[in-house]
Amino acid sequence: MKKHVLIVDDEQNIREVCKELLEEEGYKVTLAVDGQDALEKMDLDIFDLFLIDMAMPRMGGLELMKEIKKKHPLAVIVILTGYSSIEGAVKAVHAGAYKYLSKPINSDELFEAVKSGIQYSQDLYGPLQKAFEPSPETSVKGEPILLQGFTPEEKVDFMSLARIKKYESGDNVPMHDESGENPLIILEAGEISVWLNNTTVDYMQKWDSFGEENFILTGNNYSELRAETTVKVRYFDRKKLLDFFAYKGEKLLKRFMINIINCQFFKWRKSIQRIVMLKLVTGER
Repeated sequence: MKKHVLIVDDEQNIREVCKELLEEEGYKVTLAVDGQDALEKMDLDIFDLFLIDMAMPRMGGLELMKEIKKKHPLAVIVILTGYSSIEGAVKAVHAGAYKYLSKPINSDELFEAVKSGIQYSQDLYGPLQKAFEPSPETSVKGEPILLQGFTPEEKVDFMSLARIKKYESGDNVPMHDESGENPLIILEAGEISVWLNNTTVDYMQKWDSFGEENFILTGNNYSELRAETTVKVRYFDRKKLLDFFAYKGEKLLKRFMINIINCQFFKWRKSIQRIVMLKLVTGER
């Protein structure tokens, strides 16, 4: 199978030249005109390597690299940069980029960077990537995984149980209520980072949930949540949820328990993938 490269550059001539060169070498190539376009294409396809320009409208190379790493922590990224952006490219390498190439593009350097980058990914991360990469069917658009299998009326009734809170970028998002108990959390808008021992282990986006285990039993949670943007969070008290399912019946409760297990499994795979990548890159044991 051909290795798939995503080229992201707002300069059409750069995109087209790199595409032509790499296709002649046997690679499959997809083009994106900027960071937003690249993220949309990532929702539709899987890429083995990313070739990203540093300076682009709407979303620069560093910001795009951050977004790619959220989706795929093991992604191999090669930065393209002009002379004036060398310092930024070096920062990108320190932040996790595989390497950078200076413009104008040298074909031999391009071939070597792409070939070695893909080989690097296969040698170091290949087995881990296959083991932990979520399958396409795990993502649910437009609703929480926790509510899969609920009727529209049941979804409305469930969401009405929540207390809604808003937090600004940089705020810590509390994981307990006034009584000290840990509620179930669903993120309705924005983005939240999940921290464990000063390390980011996950990112929550719209309709992601946290604290599902609190429905089953109460206890301490050693993670921390931090708002990366302005966020809107729904808090669900355990007692209200238990009363809700006592009223709705055992069938819906069983459906909810299956959804909790699925949520925990998906998050476990993502967090382990991110932690393993960090350990491999830093050499920590």
